[in-house]
Amino acid sequence: MAKRKKCRVVVSDDEDEQPVFAKKIPASSSSSSFFKVPSFRPLVEEDYTSLKAENSGQENRKSNSNDRTRSSCAGEFMPDAVLGIGNIIIIMRSMATLINTLVLSLVLVISFMSSRSSTVQGLPFPIPSFNNCDNFEGCCPPPYNQTFKHFYKFDTKLPMRTRRPAHLLDDAYIAKYQKAYELLRALPDSDGRSWKNQAKLHCAYCDTAFFFPKAIGRFQVHYSWVFFPWHRFFLYFHERILAKLLNDDTFALPFWEWDNQTPEPPLANSLPEVYVNPTYQNSKESSLYDVNRNPCAYPPNIMDLQLVTECDPQTAGLQAALRGSNNRLMYNQMVTGAPVNRLFFGEAYRLESWPGLGAGTIEAFPHGTVHDWTGDPSAKVPTSDMGIFRFSAYDPVFYAHHGNIDRLWDVWKSLPGDYRNDITDPDYLNTEFLFYDENGDLVKVKIAQALDIGNTFRYNYENVSNSWLQEGSDAAFPSCYPASNLEINKLILNTPPLNTNNITTFASSTVTFRVRRPARSINNSCGEEVLVIGGLNIGSDRFLLNAFLFFPTANANTTISCPQFFGKLSNSGLIFGVDLPDSEKEWRLAITPKLGNLGLDNVSHVVVTLVQVGIPQHLQFKTAKIEYFQ
Repeated sequence: MAKRKKCRVVVSDDEDEQPVFAKKIPASSSSSSFFKVPSFRPLVEEDYTSLKAENSGQENRKSNSNDRTRSSCAGEFMPDAVLGIGNIIIIMRSMATLINTLVLSLVLVISFMSSRSSTVQGLPFPIPSFNNCDNFEGCCPPPYNQTFKHFYKFDTKLPMRTRRPAHLLDDAYIAKYQKAYELLRALPDSDGRSWKNQAKLHCAYCDTAFFFPKAIGRFQVHYSWVFFPWHRFFLYFHERILAKLLNDDTFALPFWEWDNQTPEPPLANSLPEVYVNPTYQNSKESSLYDVNRNPCAYPPNIMDLQLVTECDPQTAGLQAALRGSNNRLMYNQMVTGAPVNRLFFGEAYRLESWPGLGAGTIEAFPHGTVHDWTGDPSAKVPTSDMGIFRFSAYDPVFYAHHGNIDRLWDVWKSLPGDYRNDITDPDYLNTEFLFYDENGDLVKVKIAQALDIGNTFRYNYENVSNSWLQEGSDAAFPSCYPASNLEINKLILNTPPLNTNNITTFASSTVTFRVRRPARSINNSCGEEVLVIGGLNIGSDRFLLNAFLFFPTANANTTISCPQFFGKLSNSGLIFGVDLPDSEKEWRLAITPKLGNLGLDNVSHVVVTLVQVGIPQHLQFKTAKIEYFQ
């Protein structure tokens, strides 16, 4: 089976020619061709004269033998025609451009088809050995004496179970939920299903307790494509253990619907009431309570999904602003920022590859933010339990939080788009894990078993509105930088390219640069354009970085409600593995959907502004280029 398809368009390093905003005319190319023959006309003389008047400091385009015209398939949209040349010369140059385009298109097709037939690396992770677990934090699960010849057989005859929002649970369910955790907490430590051993299992997988001989570094289920499926398995077996203890196969875990920004009580985007009270029925200790929680997480406060802030009183105005920015973040992380599975799930993770090459959009924000926001900053270990790998699964709300993460996986696949599908790479599908099942036995599973929750796992999610699809869309907010085509062209001309010969350093609030776009493909067949910022050196001090397209005046006070916002980076969120060298760190941001929403499909370059929020830190990066992802 072929590995992930990727259009291999080389982005030229040559930035000495003037870019343009190409003006579209009706396409004349055949829809059967792989790449479009350019259907853009150059700027006409009156356009050029007007632009020249607005850019008096800009050097005029040269019309001598050094002036080159490149087609869009060479990674550049067609620049201005040399003015005043006879029609014959124009026709000859147009024919040369067309031939150039067709030849390069053929090369690209061959390259692309070759990539489709290439073989995978054949390096999926096998199951770890609990007996060889090594972790100084005491995360290792109990050792075992058994072999694992077969994969766990899921019971496809179980009743279909529906997971409900935690803020809407009724009294009968809450009583059953409380009882399930009472029974779980009562299990002895010698039982692999016990409360402590469930938390240890999460800690071991998430806090580098397992090492494989061929691996670079210790195994880690965050910051890569294994994040979603590992946690799906973990929740499934946790749910089945609780059902077994209750002797009730209909039991299903709830999910914490923190992406729901409705202002009507009961609040979804606050800690659900079922987890709030230390007692149950006014006298009994609640089995769902955790002492190490942030007081700011309790109602009536609501969560800021993009940033863990100080515990200030939340006025009605502040909460309205938070709901708006939360909707915007969800729309970006689920829709415009994740049009392909590589961006949503995270980077590939195989034996002999670096661990933690990059988290998917949802794992970074808001998954990490919810963890940090819920953990107690004044605890002995700050932000534990939920904010620390070692402790997070000791809090019952962990499972409700990850229930929502799991639900969003299914939501993402249901959204429109050519590339919203599960990963098919065999190294992904054949990666294996060990879990304790409902009988206390260690069982082996592989990711290929985790893709069908209805038929395999026998659960689904209660239908909810996902209102951020409308209330968080780009169309729901006014542009923060309205500009005409001519003004956009001027902005491109006046913005310097990134100097790839040096490391770009900025300790101030903002940096702005332009990046050339690659060749365009027909009918989105080449994939989605993604800006890749590489060679990151982000240090250990906390920072928050927002990215904007065609908004050079953005600053630290600019909110993500602006339609020009297209990505976020922070080292307090879950982004990269702790051992990943700077040379391997890349920040990946989708631009195709955003350019479409801004009406800027046809620009030759993008103008990127990176803005630090809060106290600026000393940040560095080496490269910025645009690639196709599928």
